[in-house]
Amino acid sequence: MQYRVRAAAIIFSQDQQSLLLIKHVHPRTGETWWVPPGGAVEKSDQNIFHTAERETFEESNYIIKTSKEIRYIREFYETSKCLLHLELFVPGEVISGDLSIKNIYGKGEDEHYIQEAAWLNQKEVQSLVVYPEIIKADSFWEQSDPDGTYLERQSREMK
Repeated sequence: MQYRVRAAAIIFSQDQQSLLLIKHVHPRTGETWWVPPGGAVEKSDQNIFHTAERETFEESNYIIKTSKEIRYIREFYETSKCLLHLELFVPGEVISGDLSIKNIYGKGEDEHYIQEAAWLNQKEVQSLVVYPEIIKADSFWEQSDPDGTYLERQSREMK
């Protein structure tokens, strides 16, 4: 089994009514899903918080600042690749920038998957495939889950 550590930022709009999400579309199958901006920890990253900040800039063109807290922890087993992802979701806030996916081009495989960055509200996410699934829950939007909430291990076959 292989392992991958992924850090992602949970960023609510200033009015707390919308969440920044990134739309992925599988280039071969058309499968579509939305996730908070984030990606794999790289050797050059100082820590997981830097990873979430770097990835958010690449995927949304926003410069953000993360708090040094872990909001959610999720294990995700990708069966087709025998790959276990450890995902760490950290709170963040936008410092500057304009919403765009222009920074993803030239960054490798992600540019073939990432199609859009958008601010979506709780009602809008209900009809979408979103990960982690807790994004659809009232407790997520009320921000009432305690920091470090473990979301269990999930498995999914990527087509």
